[in-house]
Amino acid sequence: MNEVVIATFLAAFARSAAFLFSAPIIGGPIVPSKVRVGASASIALAIATVRAPVDPIELPLLIPGEILMGLAAGFAIRLVFAGAESGGQLIGLHLGLGMASFFDPSVGEQAIVTRRFALVFAGLAFLMMGGLREAVRVLALAPADISTLSGAVVQLMEQTNQVLISALRFAAPAMLAGMVTNVGMAFASKAAPSLNIFSVMLSALLITGGFTLIVTAPAFISEINGTARRAIDAMQIVGGMR
Repeated sequence: MNEVVIATFLAAFARSAAFLFSAPIIGGPIVPSKVRVGASASIALAIATVRAPVDPIELPLLIPGEILMGLAAGFAIRLVFAGAESGGQLIGLHLGLGMASFFDPSVGEQAIVTRRFALVFAGLAFLMMGGLREAVRVLALAPADISTLSGAVVQLMEQTNQVLISALRFAAPAMLAGMVTNVGMAFASKAAPSLNIFSVMLSALLITGGFTLIVTAPAFISEINGTARRAIDAMQIVGGMR
């Protein structure tokens, strides 16, 4: 094994490892670091043969760019998925599930179960749409240059602006159902002061919200698929494929 092959492998390993450590789900603390390192080495071995050869002398200059490119590609997916996570969190809050929150080690804070569901569904849609294949293609691209890194920064800034919009698209039906239920309960409390509003509020929210989620399930699935598609597009643009 000559020095050029080793340098090419190390450059591919640096980008792959940075990507896996910054990508959602697999980049969380619930996945052991040894697993990510092993997966990075396996990916690097597979793509090193198709990447442009790297001069060992240039390797110290290429490694920082490879790490930044891997981090940017993984973080682009994370930003898109953040919209789905935030939407899931809003859905749980407006359905009165805030009391059922738990500590999520993947984010290091309290989270509602609907947030985790939204993230898992988005991850599954990402894989079903060929996200893993496209990720490997991004990792197999030639070493990044200044223009590619600059474009990656611009794309990440654009994705940051879309997080709140995506969250509202996810949670809009549940938010509307929760608002209507709260207003209805307020009128019921005024009409019948003897009514114990707190005893029926949670049940009314769950029934109304659950019915709304069932009715709007096709739109929710479409939004999940759209999130996966946007994640793939963002990763490709950041990686310099477009």
